[in-house]
Order: sequence, then C-alpha cells, then structure tokens
Amino acid sequence: MTTDKKENDNTHNSKRINKKGIILTSILVIGIIGASFIVWFLPSENVQNNGVSNMTISFLDPNDTLTSVNSQFSLLQNEVQNQIDDAKANTVNRTYINDVISVSINQNNELMQTLLNGQPNQTLMPRYVELMNNLKDYSVYLLNVKNITSNSLNMSEDLKNLGNNSAILKQI
Repeated sequence: MTTDKKENDNTHNSKRINKKGIILTSILVIGIIGASFIVWFLPSENVQNNGVSNMTISFLDPNDTLTSVNSQFSLLQNEVQNQIDDAKANTVNRTYINDVISVSINQNNELMQTLLNGQPNQTLMPRYVELMNNLKDYSVYLLNVKNITSNSLNMSEDLKNLGNNSAILKQI
C-alpha cells in the first residue's frame, strides 16, 4: 500500500510539473510573439531616411570628401582593371567577373552619392564636377563591361576590343 501511495504521488507530481512546464513555455512563446508584433507595428515614420544608403561616407570638410572619393575611385578602377585583365586572359569565369562588375557598379554609385553629399565651396566646385563626370563615365564603362560579361559569346575577345576602343579609359 505504501508503494501505491508513492507511485500515486509521483504521478501526481509529474503531472503538476508537466502542467507548470507547459504553462511557462506557453507564456514565453506568447511573450516572444507579442514582442515581435509590437516591433512590427511600430510606425516607420520615426526612422529617418534621407535617401542616403548606409555605405556613403560623410565628411565635415568638403576637401576631405573630394580626396576620399578620388582615392577610392582610383582603387576601384585598379581593382576592376585587374579583374578585366584576368577575364581577358580567360583565367576567371563569366559568373565571377559578372559579380565583380555588379559590385563595382554599386560601389561607383556609392562614390557618386558621397560626392553629392560633399557640399563643396566655390573653389572646390570645378574639381567636384570633374570627378562626378569621371564617375558617370566610368559607370557607363562598367555597364558596357557588364553587358559583355552577361551576353557575349566570346567574352575575353570582346573585353579586349572594348579595352582597345574605349575612349572612357583614356579620359579617366
């Protein structure tokens, strides 16, 4: 009779523990779901978005902006040219070079956006305009390369022809 009572108490305790576990788990799940909905329903008007992406850099001095964009532009051109040279030599595949060019187009656009936010004074304005024109020309060049890497049957030969005939590379 004593074993029956112990067995009955153990069964009763395990049911009570199971009920407590289920209740606690349910409360936690409801709390997490509720918190998620609260975050989801927060008005988005409170978040400022000036149309500037997260990648643009802001400087207090317009000359620093010009210097930074110019150096980053030079680095971008050198890296892209190295990748195009590899593609001309057939050492990289079409998907890789296409991805490199897509990323480079985005980086070039970010540089243009940074330059637009530079707020130059009158003395720096001609250099800003010149660099912006170079960035725009380079953007056209990158789009041409992207078209070749996406659609060309003989990518390496077409890239060689683009490099030989491109006045954009000689200007920049």
